[in-house]
Amino acid sequence: MKNIFLKKIIKKYTKFFNKYNLYYGHSTYNSYTESIHLIYSILKLNIYKKYYKIKINKKKLNKIFNIAIKRIKYRIPIAYLTKNVWFGKKKFYIDNRSIIPRSHINEKLLNKFKNKKKNFKPWKILDLCTGSGCIAIICSYLFPKSKIHASDICSNTLKVAKKNIILHNKKNIKIIKSNLFKNIKKKYNLILTNPPYINKKHIKNLPKEYSYEPKISLISKDKGLYIIKKIINNSNKYLKKNGYLICEIGNQIKKIKKYCKKINIKSIKIKSIKNNIIFIKKI
Repeated sequence: MKNIFLKKIIKKYTKFFNKYNLYYGHSTYNSYTESIHLIYSILKLNIYKKYYKIKINKKKLNKIFNIAIKRIKYRIPIAYLTKNVWFGKKKFYIDNRSIIPRSHINEKLLNKFKNKKKNFKPWKILDLCTGSGCIAIICSYLFPKSKIHASDICSNTLKVAKKNIILHNKKNIKIIKSNLFKNIKKKYNLILTNPPYINKKHIKNLPKEYSYEPKISLISKDKGLYIIKKIINNSNKYLKKNGYLICEIGNQIKKIKKYCKKINIKSIKIKSIKNNIIFIKKI
């Protein structure tokens, strides 16, 4: 068999995935980005560059095909099958010990926040519920002089975070095993968190792809509100003066804003940032 051009194989798998009722959302958005993720992962290429003239040999083509079949047959997210994911234009290792990175607390959001808070110097940052460590690592790139703590309740999840910290050669990130703030001893200029916020009753209605992710990273009691409320209630103790909590809350925005008013905490909206993130400032 002759080598096949990359452009042709991307088109082929985009059509192939379109034939099946796959769910996209675990770092990809449609059959095209799914094909890009699969093929570029196997070829070890940068997903943000174009290599349409590259040829693919038979061995690589077979590997791509076998993974595509597993994706279709078992509905396993493509990131778990390729063991990597792109987040904030950086490549990370991932497996099913950790939720797949797809938070809106990303490089774009943090840059907007940084530009709006020009006098804000986040020398101490906490990434709470860090998962794969991707948010902590993105912060390390954006704020290279910062001291960053990445915490999570799960030891296995922290092994994934540690692997990514080593892969990105980040010396200013320390891992802490902690059930939210239980083992946190410091105060921070910035606390970032993408905690579990899915109602347990709703988990069974989600696409099968979600079933491969650790449930501890998805589900929260009190109709998905318990952990978010706990973070909001306790974050003030761990923030320095004029420090910020940035918390992703999914589709819980109305309930959480109402809750913030009830406990006399004001959330701050930053224009052009999606409506599933709240910002709370300590005065």
